[in-house]
Amino acid sequence: MPSTQSSVKLTPLMVGISLVAALAGLLFGFDVGVISGAQLFLKSTFMLSPTQQGLIVGGVPFGALVASALCGKFNDLLGRRNNLIFTALLFTVGTIGCALAQNVEMLIVFRCIVGLAIGVGSFSAPLYISEVSEERHRGGLVTLNQLAIVIGILVAYCIDYGFTATQNWRAMFISGLLPALLLFVLAWFLPESPRWLMVRNKVKQAKAVLHRIHGAQEADKEFAELQRVIQNEQACTKEKRHAHFSKVLWLGILVSILTQAVGINAIIYYAPTIFKLTGFSHDATAILATIGVGVVNVVFTIVAIRLLDVFGRRPLLLVGVAGIIISLIIMVVGFSVDIHQHIILAWFTFAAAIMFVACQAFSTGPMCWLIPSEIFPTNVRGMGMGLSVAFNWGTNVLVAFFFPIVLAHFGGVTSFAIFLIIAVIAWVYFFKCVPETKGVTLEHIEENLYAGKSTRQLGSQLGS
Repeated sequence: MPSTQSSVKLTPLMVGISLVAALAGLLFGFDVGVISGAQLFLKSTFMLSPTQQGLIVGGVPFGALVASALCGKFNDLLGRRNNLIFTALLFTVGTIGCALAQNVEMLIVFRCIVGLAIGVGSFSAPLYISEVSEERHRGGLVTLNQLAIVIGILVAYCIDYGFTATQNWRAMFISGLLPALLLFVLAWFLPESPRWLMVRNKVKQAKAVLHRIHGAQEADKEFAELQRVIQNEQACTKEKRHAHFSKVLWLGILVSILTQAVGINAIIYYAPTIFKLTGFSHDATAILATIGVGVVNVVFTIVAIRLLDVFGRRPLLLVGVAGIIISLIIMVVGFSVDIHQHIILAWFTFAAAIMFVACQAFSTGPMCWLIPSEIFPTNVRGMGMGLSVAFNWGTNVLVAFFFPIVLAHFGGVTSFAIFLIIAVIAWVYFFKCVPETKGVTLEHIEENLYAGKSTRQLGSQLGS
């Protein structure tokens, strides 16, 4: 039976716990963004070849892909809080190593270590926040991690700009040390996930954590429901558990792939190039437009935090992807003519790119972390989230690698037409297969997916 809507209020403690965990997202965004400016000066310091430059830039997504693919099981074994501490340690070592690197080989190695940190943190942080949050506020709290990512990217752009005059790329890298140390210190004070504690048969500790963060009345209800679901899961046959995990794993994987394959990383990584195609001929103007993308990304991620637990996941996801489809249609039409000869169309194309980022920020951006963090069975949630995030990063790498090649050989029309086709496929899949999880406990989501039921209407049934 569905649980009644929770009356738990959002407490400063719950917000504080989520903000500490979201520091991993801030570091994620910072280290993804900082290389865009630093690489300009790394070229002159180390006389980089194109291959070396690619290895330095690609070290982060490669490390993230490896970590997310291999470390999910360790998340289930060691606990969510311990993985956040490990993430902070990796960030600290990688940041110091990048700043002090004396040759290209050292820089590549430490960029890969930063990538490992990002890979572990990119599924540990949203997973941890999801498991300690009460269902009424879970969407907004998990999306704090996405907000931290886009803020980190924007901060990195600003720091790069600040050190441009001195060309001090070491200072650009070392600027990430403060949040890394802050996460390392504060993570020790975080409570462990009560759901992870229950799976490990640490019942007293789990109940104590629930009482601390949710209050006695709500904690008792949540504890009873969690205990019942875990017992039911353990009582099932191995074959049923495998079928259950396989079903939700495919959902997590396809959500992760499709939310990335619509083309957001092409715009984030290559925004100046795209904006020059839309008619911004000067480098400075194109870069300024790129900063505008960062601001729009932050603003509409804040919008997502406000709306996710009001309207639900599915409506925002479907509306956002519909907006992405419209923006891609405009961009394809814009690139199909000589855009430099049609100033009005050039501005429409630029506006479409901004619209794309805005729609992504309140839909596919937060959803690629939120939905996988909610759907997996408790005892394998770390592994399931890790595999989903691995496909997220794998798609990220493919888009980042192939987009400039397709753009150079086939032009803007073909490049964005591919994204348009994928976006249409994504909308159809999301409409047919993605459940509504607003206002539903993680345990109830698990039971419904296990039983083969759709939870699309659960929000309305609960009166949320």
